[in-house]
Amino acid sequence: MNTNQNPPQDNTTQDPIVTQLQADLAAMTETAKRAMADLQNFKRRTDEERGEIQVFANRKFLEALFPALDNFARAFGSMPEELKSNEWVKGVEAIESNLLKALTDLGLEVIDQIDVPADPHRHEMLMEGDGTAGHVVQIFEKGYAFNGKTIRPAKVMVGKL
Repeated sequence: MNTNQNPPQDNTTQDPIVTQLQADLAAMTETAKRAMADLQNFKRRTDEERGEIQVFANRKFLEALFPALDNFARAFGSMPEELKSNEWVKGVEAIESNLLKALTDLGLEVIDQIDVPADPHRHEMLMEGDGTAGHVVQIFEKGYAFNGKTIRPAKVMVGKL
């Protein structure tokens, strides 16, 4: 008979060190799970905040451009007939057109439609006049929306007939 063999272990009694190590492992596992969940929540919140900051910055940038866009529209709207065929004027019109196209491609929408139902989210109704009741009959100042959200409502006259 071999006397170097270890006596059979009783599975009902565990070494207190093993028990403590198992408890420590369970506690560390729980801590790691919570840390991972906290990290995922932090990443989600950071991404949301980054998106909000980007939208805010885009909005501020666009709002700074609106006076220039309005001035382009006023200048071209009051241009004398004899200047309309001038090559330099055509170049400036092309610049304005390219700028508007670039902004439109980025998500800017011009609110300047006539004979559409007045929408308080898209139109600032300044007065009533002759025309279809509740419809935009004249635009005093173009409005703008960015990615579907109105940044500046169009200033309009609404029909009352």
